[in-house]
Amino acid sequence: MKNKTISKKPSVNLSRADKLLLVMLSLSEGKGKSLRFEDIVVRAFKEYPDDFHLRGYSEYPDSGDLVHKPLYEFRKNGLVEANSKIFSLTLRGLSEAEKLKSIIGGREIKKEGRLSGFGEKEISRIEGLEGFQFFLKNETEKILDTDFYAYLGVTVRTQKNDFIGRLNAVGGAVDELESVSNNSTLRSRIPQFHEFMLSRFENIINKNSK
Repeated sequence: MKNKTISKKPSVNLSRADKLLLVMLSLSEGKGKSLRFEDIVVRAFKEYPDDFHLRGYSEYPDSGDLVHKPLYEFRKNGLVEANSKIFSLTLRGLSEAEKLKSIIGGREIKKEGRLSGFGEKEISRIEGLEGFQFFLKNETEKILDTDFYAYLGVTVRTQKNDFIGRLNAVGGAVDELESVSNNSTLRSRIPQFHEFMLSRFENIINKNSK
């Protein structure tokens, strides 16, 4: 009798940040629910005790940099919104977490030639901006700093990390748009508009990114 060959599922190496993103996706039940920092710490330790235990005390969770640093990077990349010690995944964060979940589940992510929910929401928002309409009409002299803040979806009082997060999130949506074929003539101008806005308001970006 021949021995049956048992096929093993390919292993996937996940970073600590990847694992934390999956933890937040699970805790939020696939939605942008508000999550307490303490709940994230406890769930991360339960799911991945080897990665999130207190140094020297494997039976206790670490509530320091092991969790703080990835959350800080998530916020800068527009994946997470934070208010005090309450965190929630943004549409971009949910999209990235779902992609990661699909990858480790052994399912190939199909490129359907259309934007994700996050990308569609951002691009549709940009299409309706007054600043974009000025750009299309070659009336760029009418585009003011207020239009730039509106482009990012922030205000002059937005905190530094949230400003950076929105900057990266909008940039991610534009990158996603460029990877999708069959864009309308109107949408095909958005990457040019993005570059124009980054160049025109470089001083604001530098001021809010230092």
